[in-house]
Amino acid sequence: MGIFIVWDCNLDLHYNHCLPHYSFRRIDRTDSQFSVGYNFRYARYYRENGTDYRTLIKAYGIRFDVVVSGKAGKFNIIPLTMNIGSGLALLGVATILCDIVVLYLLKKRFFYQEKKYMMVDDDDDLRGYGLLDSTTK
Repeated sequence: MGIFIVWDCNLDLHYNHCLPHYSFRRIDRTDSQFSVGYNFRYARYYRENGTDYRTLIKAYGIRFDVVVSGKAGKFNIIPLTMNIGSGLALLGVATILCDIVVLYLLKKRFFYQEKKYMMVDDDDDLRGYGLLDSTTK
């Protein structure tokens, strides 16, 4: 007989909400030609007065296998903030890696470098792009 106990608990809630779920299943083979149920034979060997003896024992009965599994979790702000920070850091690293690939490794890198960086000769160029007021000297 297989007894399966599953615990799935949310530890943020009260412990009364953490209840196991039980299920039962027959684990022996019912289509066996020899015998149904749990049984096996084993021998016990011993020696008395120089003569070897063997006792063959047939064991049978009900076998109980108890399998307990489950998971439990509780919210904690520290792992959440660490995961968010790691994700943001990876986004920053991805931007840097993409810039390196596009600006230095691709065949059309000069086209991308022109679009990414704006060369400024004097203040008139900046005014044309709206980056300086006309009153600024």
